Amino acid sequence: MRTTTSLIALLGAVALFGCSSSEPGPGPETPEDQGLEPPAEGAGVQYRMVSTIEPGQEVERCQLFVAPPEGLNISREVVRFSSGSHHVLLYATPYTEIPTETQRGVTLDATQVHDCSDGPQADWEVTGVVAGSQSPDGNSFLGELPEGVALKVAPGTVLLMNTHYLNASSAPLETDARINLYTIADEEVKVEAGMLFHYNPFISVPPRGESSARMRCTTDEDISVVRIQSHMHRRGVGYVAHKVDLDGKMTELYAHDKWEGVPSQEFSPFLEVKAGEALDYRCDFKNTEDRDIAQGLTTKDEMCMLIGPYFPRSKAYENCRTNEGFDASTWFGSGKTTCAEAFSCINSVTPGDDAAFYGCIVNTCEKVGPHFSEALNCQTSGAYGACDEDCGQSAEACNTCILAACAPEMDACEAATCD
Repeated sequence: MRTTTSLIALLGAVALFGCSSSEPGPGPETPEDQGLEPPAEGAGVQYRMVSTIEPGQEVERCQLFVAPPEGLNISREVVRFSSGSHHVLLYATPYTEIPTETQRGVTLDATQVHDCSDGPQADWEVTGVVAGSQSPDGNSFLGELPEGVALKVAPGTVLLMNTHYLNASSAPLETDARINLYTIADEEVKVEAGMLFHYNPFISVPPRGESSARMRCTTDEDISVVRIQSHMHRRGVGYVAHKVDLDGKMTELYAHDKWEGVPSQEFSPFLEVKAGEALDYRCDFKNTEDRDIAQGLTTKDEMCMLIGPYFPRSKAYENCRTNEGFDASTWFGSGKTTCAEAFSCINSVTPGDDAAFYGCIVNTCEKVGPHFSEALNCQTSGAYGACDEDCGQSAEACNTCILAACAPEMDACEAATCD
């Protein structure tokens, strides 16, 4: 039951997932439903993407920009885009200059608009969300932050702008997406903000069936959440987020049934999440196709996310990780299998069958969620780094080390039941 190589290989694929200017780039005239002038000089920058979508085409496109040499202290964001788009996003990347080759080895000029229909993360590495919206006329991710609070972008950071458009008409669709980032001076920044980017990698929906994906993340620091928003694809039929208090009490924060035109939940006063408390969210899916739907980066796949600005910044909590960079998520299934049965299921999955692999987690019962998550996180992190040297030698040495180091977590898993 305790073979870990396939777990590491499968989860390793689950990742987050030109120059900047205040002048708009070349492109079509601004659509009537989308006009957005750039910020005044010295008050911020505008990033803009324009492209043509052919009739019947559904496509994600990307373009890379470089943040100004002085960096950005973003206090407010406004997003507008022409109709037909599911989302417009601006990601931060680890790059300090624009790459000339994608992660898949394709050479291209990334300063120009280019297709990224397998999801932007398939071609480019991203570290988090800076700005964006799933609604063409508002409800942006960052919105407006309190006075003295700003989301910081380091000087020269490469930013990735991403759009997702569907042209259901019989004529070409001219698209125009713009993101305005309004900034404040260094001396005005009292507190650095961050953007929650909680991503549940375990989604599996059977043909003509239904399922749920639920994830919880506990913070080690006191934070104030400004607003939250969901992200799902078209099989998403329900979403709910809760705050979990120290005593385990769950308070509903946000619930809706939309996968596009997604509302945001504003908090006034801000939502205070104390150290030891958690945010817990669930996506409900309904599959109308005759194939399995799994988690993935494309529109053929599904996603389940919680996104929103907060302060002060906790770099680890943004992506639900430990300070050492290991996954700190707790996943809850909506099925009836035990923790031990889930690992047995995982070890029987054919490599590459993502839907079956994720289904092993989704089909667990709620009660064993913490036990399963602790055992899985231990295994997939190489016992939180303790087995790095062994894993650098061979798969056999890696497995032997992990099985020994994660024995307490696996023993607790085997003892956990659904009763």
